[in-house]
Amino acid sequence: MKYVLIISAIAILTSCASLQSPPINKMQKLPVIRVGKKPPPNSEYIVFYPAGVSFKVKLKTKGTLFKSEKTLVSRVKLSRNLYLYKYWASYDGETWMNSHKLLEVKFGGGFDVSGLQVNVHLDAK
Repeated sequence: MKYVLIISAIAILTSCASLQSPPINKMQKLPVIRVGKKPPPNSEYIVFYPAGVSFKVKLKTKGTLFKSEKTLVSRVKLSRNLYLYKYWASYDGETWMNSHKLLEVKFGGGFDVSGLQVNVHLDAK
């Protein structure tokens, strides 16, 4: 369950991927902001998730079948660097691809006798 927020963000990026080439000239001028740091106001930026560095993940539950809404917070680490800008992704901050070509995201889950299970699977392609 602890991976849902970050994976949700990546899934949104991958589902919106464009067929155009990455705007490299524009991206080279953007600030790179490490996950967890404050982004610049009114500015576009690249988000950097460094390998091995713990960052916050939130799981929110809500809906008519829940008696109350809950938010669970955990921390995760990636096994390699990841840079994200809109629907572009990179492992080195220089070679960019549509995120759906770089990342494979799978969601699953359901109810069983132990409760509600939520599974998120994130692989490099």
